[in-house]
Amino acid sequence: MKTIILIIIAALTAHCPVWAQSDQYKQAMNEAIGMMKTHTEKTPAADLLATANQFERIAGAEPKEWLPRYYAGLNYVYLGFTGKDEATKDKFLDQADVNLKAAEAISSDNDELAVLKAYIAQARMVVDPMSRWQQYGPLFQAGLVKAKGLNANNPRTYVLEGSSLMYTPEQYGGGPTAACPVLKQATEKFASFKPASDLAPMWGQKQIEPLLAKCPK
Repeated sequence: MKTIILIIIAALTAHCPVWAQSDQYKQAMNEAIGMMKTHTEKTPAADLLATANQFERIAGAEPKEWLPRYYAGLNYVYLGFTGKDEATKDKFLDQADVNLKAAEAISSDNDELAVLKAYIAQARMVVDPMSRWQQYGPLFQAGLVKAKGLNANNPRTYVLEGSSLMYTPEQYGGGPTAACPVLKQATEKFASFKPASDLAPMWGQKQIEPLLAKCPK
C-alpha cells in the first residue's frame, strides 16, 4: 500500500509543472489578447509593436504552440497598414511572414493561418497597389481559396474577401454590388461560428461594420 501511495504522489508531482506551465501560458495569452482587443485604428504603432513583441515572447516560451506566432503575425499585419513609409511597412510584413512560417511549421493545413497568409499578401499589395497587384493579388486569392477549402465556415475568409472587393473599383469587379453579398455572408458565418477555444481567433466582425453600413438593407 505504501508503495502504491508513493507511486501516486510521484505521478502527481511529475504532472504539476505541466499544469503550471499550461496555466501560465493561458494567462499570458489572455492578457495579450485582452490588450489586442483595446486596439483601434487610432492605436499608435508603438503599442501595436509592443503587443506583437509580447506574443513573440510567449512563442519563445511555448515553441509548440502556434497561436502566439499567429497573433504576433497578425499584429505585424496591422502595423503594415500604418504610417506612410513603404520600407517600414515591408519590414513589419517581413516579420509577419517570419511568424506565419513558424506557425505553419507547428500547425500545417490550418485555415486561420491560410487567412493570415492572405492578409499578409493583401497588406503587401496595399503598400503600392499599382506595382504590386499582379504579384500579390494571386497570393491573396490563393490564401482565401485554401482557407475555404480547409474550413468554409471561417468568417474571417469572407471578411478579407468582402473588404477587398469593397475597395476594388467597380470596373475591376469590385464595389458595393460585389462586396455586400460577401460581407453579409461573413455576418452569417459569425452568427454560427464557434471558436475552437477561448484563445482562438475571433476578430473581424467589428472590422466590417463600417463597410456593411454602405450596403443596402
